[in-house]
Formats: sequence, C-alpha cells, structure tokens
Amino acid sequence: MSKPPSQSPQPPQPARASSSRPGWLLLAVEVGLFLRIVAADSVEWYVQRTGRAGVCVFPDADYYWKLAQTIRRGELYQIVEWGDIPHFALRTPGYPLFLAGCQLIAGDRPIAARLAQAVLGALTVWLVYRLTRSVLGTESKVPAIAAGLTAVHPYMILMSAVLLSEAVFVPLMLVSLWGMAVLWDRESGGRTAIGAALAVGCASGAAVLTRPSWLLFVPAMLGAWLVWRWFAGRSIGPAVRSVVIAAVGFAAVMGPWWYRNATIYGQFVPTALWMGASLYDGLNPKATGASDMRFLADPDVWPMDERDQDAELTRRAKAFVRAEPRRALELALVKLARYWSPWPNAEGARSPLATVASAVVMIPLLGLIGVGLWTLRADPRAWILLAGPILYFSGLHMIFASSMRYRTPGEVPAMSLAAVGLVRCVRMARPPRLTAVA
Repeated sequence: MSKPPSQSPQPPQPARASSSRPGWLLLAVEVGLFLRIVAADSVEWYVQRTGRAGVCVFPDADYYWKLAQTIRRGELYQIVEWGDIPHFALRTPGYPLFLAGCQLIAGDRPIAARLAQAVLGALTVWLVYRLTRSVLGTESKVPAIAAGLTAVHPYMILMSAVLLSEAVFVPLMLVSLWGMAVLWDRESGGRTAIGAALAVGCASGAAVLTRPSWLLFVPAMLGAWLVWRWFAGRSIGPAVRSVVIAAVGFAAVMGPWWYRNATIYGQFVPTALWMGASLYDGLNPKATGASDMRFLADPDVWPMDERDQDAELTRRAKAFVRAEPRRALELALVKLARYWSPWPNAEGARSPLATVASAVVMIPLLGLIGVGLWTLRADPRAWILLAGPILYFSGLHMIFASSMRYRTPGEVPAMSLAAVGLVRCVRMARPPRLTAVA
C-alpha cells in the first residue's frame, strides 16, 4: 500500500489585520497629502482673489515672510516698525528659516511654501502613527485609526495651508514625543537610546525656535519621566544619561540663537523679546481673552526699543494681576472656554455655517479624546506624551490670549487618544454575542 504523498510545509501566513495596516497607513498619508494640497491651492486662490495686501489670511504671516527675506538676502535679521525702530528678536528664526528655504527655491511665491507644508502635513500623519505605536503597541488598530483621524482633521488640514509656524512646529513636536516614547521603558543605553535622546533634544530645540511657547514643556516632560522612573522603581542611571544627551542636543540647536542674541543685547535672551507684549495682551484692563494688540500703537509704548518695551509690558501685566486678581481669574476662565471652544471664536472667522460645521466635527472628537484619556488614565505615557501638549497649551493660554487655534497643535498627538476612545465606543456599542445552550 503506497504512502500518501507528503505535503510540503506551508509558510505561516501573517494575520490579515497586521498585513493590512501598512496599506491603511499609506492610504492615510496619501489622503492627508491630497487634502492638504487642495487646501494650499484654495488658500492661495483666496488670497490672490481678494487682493489682500499680505501674503496670507493672518497678519503674523507678514512678519515671518519678511524675516525669511532677510535670511535669503543675507541681510540683518530684524523687523523695522514705527518708522525706524528695529526689532532684532521679534520672532525666533525657526519658521523664517523654513520659509527662506522655500523662497530660495521658488522665489517670492507663497504657494511653494504652502505645498511644502502640505508635505509636512502628510509627514505628520505618519509621525502620529509612529508615536501611537511606540506608546500603545502594535497589536491593535489604534495607530492606523489615529493616522486616519489626523489625515482628515479639518483644522490640521487648514494649519498646513496657512503661513503660520504651526505647520513646521507640529512635526518637530511629534519627533520629540516619539523619541521620548522610545526612551520610556528602556533599562539600558546603547545606540538606540543615544539616537532617541538626541532626537528628543534636537527636535525640541528646533520646536522652541519655531514656537517659543514650547520652551517649558521640554523640561517638564523630561522631569516627569525621571520622577515616574524613580517612583516605579526603574533604573534611574540610564534615564539621567539620556536626559543629559537630550540637553546637549537641545543646547546645540539653540546655541547659535543664544550666542547671536548675547552679541546684540549683551545678555541672555532664550527665545524672543515678545513675551511682554503677549503677556500684556492677555492681562490688561481692556483684555477680553482674545488677542488685541492695538496697545502697541499707544504713544507711551511704541517709541520704546524692544528690550524696554518687553520689560515695561511685563511690568504692567504683573501690576494688573496684583491690582485686580479677581478680574485676572475671570479672564483665565474666559480664556479656558475660548481654548476648548468647539467652533471658531476669532473675529472674521465666525458664521452660523462655520459654527455648526465645526461643532459637528469637534464635539464628538473632543469627546473621544476624553474617553481615550479615561481609558488610559493609569498610563503615565498617555498623560505626558499624548495628552500633555493639549493640556499644557490649555494652561498656558489661561495666562496669554486664547483661541481654539492654539489648541490645534496639541490635538495632533491627542488623535491617539481619540482613536482609543473610538475603538472603545465601537466595542461598547456592539451587541453581546449569544451563547448557544445545549
């Protein structure tokens, strides 16, 4: 009797869900890029059609664009206002450097910068996926869902199209958070730990040069990590070494700007001489919670040089808080409400249609973020790396002027929480399986 022919062993087949995730990620990146290119073209068409004097819909863009031109032409990095008053540190150079690169390639055509930012927006989708995988693992669909939410988020799409620093800041912030996620549970050093620590430091430095308000989050994040490892009984030595490496990377990136400011002012200027104006914008007798810097045109303010102006406006803001602490507290609550508003609250951006459309998207999304954070409430990484930025900016803008615009960068890593919340809600909505009774 002949033996049946032996069957050759078949190679193991990967799980369908796992094999499909790279495809879903690629689709999310492609969709994100497409939507951002459409937004870039639309904003450029709108600016050209309306014949606006500036390069974009927000006046801050003109400052960035002019500073980028000084870099491209090799001129002194400054903005001259009120006729002949120079401002050498009105804005940090991170975003103007990016714009200068775009100008070097395409000249004074803003559409080139918008399209470059569309590419950065697509990169943001991929970075959210990587961050989510590093924090929450690879076994669930959550990273792909987080990437998908980032790809279609309307305000993140708009953020890539307008000439504001958020377009460059957000990818740098995500690299820093991703590096921190890689370091989180490591018990020893090695090339991976050194690379991740350098990524945290260098990306954080570049992020601060792009958006100075990120400055306080960096030591808070590193300090919270060390405290957690201490109380969790983890080895603290490798973590301290990683923090030192991150600090070296941070200082290496920030160093040229610090040196340049020291040669101009004869003192240490860590970011920009604009905090006094921003502080007084949020804390003054006429403050409403929104930004209104018309006080810079007052005859007792505009003639000052930038150092004296910064110091005087800081003094006035502190004096206002001391004189009217109750009003300062009321303003903090107003600014908190503006920050968490589900619809636009800036002048010129409000309409019934925009309010309803924004509420339809943002109320469920913010709810999912809350559900996701509650689901991961025992995980310190979720609090620091995923929810940390949106909560940090929330607290910061209870002091400075506030708007939902300032929430959008913090929403990007929080898309991981929204994905967790969505998965949980879907599972809760499923009917229970019926078990057959013998």
